[in-house]
Amino acid sequence: MSSWSRGLDSPASFKSTNYKYVNMNRTISIRPTDELMKKLEKLGWIEQKERSVLLRRILMTGLDEELKRRALALYRERKVSLAKAAELADISVREMMDLIKERGLALHITSEELREDFEAALR
Repeated sequence: MSSWSRGLDSPASFKSTNYKYVNMNRTISIRPTDELMKKLEKLGWIEQKERSVLLRRILMTGLDEELKRRALALYRERKVSLAKAAELADISVREMMDLIKERGLALHITSEELREDFEAALR
């Protein structure tokens, strides 16, 4: 059984990389510090959830935030457009605009980008 990342309907919906679906049979190994284990055990006790469930959720949350952070950095450096930053962060253009505003960044968008985004929204 496969599981899709939040916001993705299929691997084809993210065209800029070789994104593949997540196979739940895959294993990622880490060597946690004592501090990490204490925090994980505490959270497990609070939520009464298995460690693997917690780790998947925490990892997904961290990845979502890191993708947003990196997309914002690329946008701030003018290396990507607003629409591309939103795509990289796996969020809507509106959500990316809200993030830009929250972080106090300038919204730099050309009339051409605005037209392209508008046309894409009509499709």
